[in-house]
Amino acid sequence: MLRTSIQFAGFLLLVSSVVLADRINGIPFTGSATQGFAKTEGDFKINGPGLSLMQSLPDGPSAIGSCNAGSVCNFSFKIDTSGAAFCSYCLFYDSGSLGNEVAELLLPTLKFTGSAVYSGGTSMRVPMTVSGTIIGYQLTNCQPDRTSCSLGPKEFTLHFVGEGYGQFTMQPIGGPLASIVGVVSDFHGTAATVVP
Repeated sequence: MLRTSIQFAGFLLLVSSVVLADRINGIPFTGSATQGFAKTEGDFKINGPGLSLMQSLPDGPSAIGSCNAGSVCNFSFKIDTSGAAFCSYCLFYDSGSLGNEVAELLLPTLKFTGSAVYSGGTSMRVPMTVSGTIIGYQLTNCQPDRTSCSLGPKEFTLHFVGEGYGQFTMQPIGGPLASIVGVVSDFHGTAATVVP
């Protein structure tokens, strides 16, 4: 009886390890992201072995924050469209692939975290940590011109952890205060993937 219980427990451990290995893999990635400059709410490109993701959004804020010279300032920013309602006419600003899985719509929640002392000037390079999730979906029932689509099935979920640098453009606006006009960030790390 004890031997049977041990064998069964070993079998369950083996099966769960195989399932976990099939569903979650570490993928090294490199990426870049941009926000602000009155151009984008959050553009990114992320690539790795079997991994290619991009988002290019129009418009965007003319400033993403402010900072006083001589102070430790928060340079953190987010690229987050995960809570946005699905818009059947607001498509094709993003796409991605993970192996053979192709997503026509991405819902990112990426957080870039960093702080530094701003000593003045028009540019600031800040070490950043990166974390978050990108979910990829298919689109269905599209019109021939690829508009008026419906949200289709989920293709993959990716969990990102990484680090890098953000190059922030600053605009002094009076006294010690400066506006953070925008950021261009380069980063790298590992993505854990879950394919439905």
